[in-house]
Amino acid sequence: MNDIVPARPAHEKGGDADWTETFLSVLAETGNVTAAARMAGVNRDTPYGRRETDSAFAKAWASALEEACDVLELEARRRAYEGTKEPVFYQGYQCGVVKKYSDTLMIVLLKAHRPEKFREKFSAEHSGEIKVVVEYADGDPAYAPPAAPRPGDDPPLDGPV
Repeated sequence: MNDIVPARPAHEKGGDADWTETFLSVLAETGNVTAAARMAGVNRDTPYGRRETDSAFAKAWASALEEACDVLELEARRRAYEGTKEPVFYQGYQCGVVKKYSDTLMIVLLKAHRPEKFREKFSAEHSGEIKVVVEYADGDPAYAPPAAPRPGDDPPLDGPV
C-alpha cells in the first residue's frame, strides 16, 4: 500500500506555519525531504524556499537531519554490537536462528569515533625532480629572477644582513 500524500503549495493549506512542525518531525524520523514534504502536504520545493529565507527554519532543518543521522548511527551500533537474528533453514524448513554481527559496521563506527587509532594510514612521498613550465601570453614580460647584488650595493632590507 502506498501512503503518498499529494503535494500542495503551502498557501492552499492555510499558510506557512501549518506544515513546518509536521515537516521537521518527519525529517527527523526519516532524513528524507521528499517524504517529509509529502507528509506535511506541501511541494518539496516549499521547504527549500523557506530554508533559504528563514534562518531559524534552516537551523531546525539542520537539527532534524542530525537527529535522523543519530538514529542511523544507533542502529548501526546495535547491529555491530548486539547483532541481528537470521533464520537458518534445512530442507526448506526453518530449524533455528543464528545471531550475526556486522564487522563492517564496527569498523565504520571505530573509524568515525576513534580516527586517530583506526583511520586508514596513507603516506605519499615524492623523489626526483619537479619541472614547472610557465608560458606567457603575447605581450607579457617574461619573469626575470632578481639580479645578484654587486659589490658595494646595500643588502636588501628583508634579507640576511
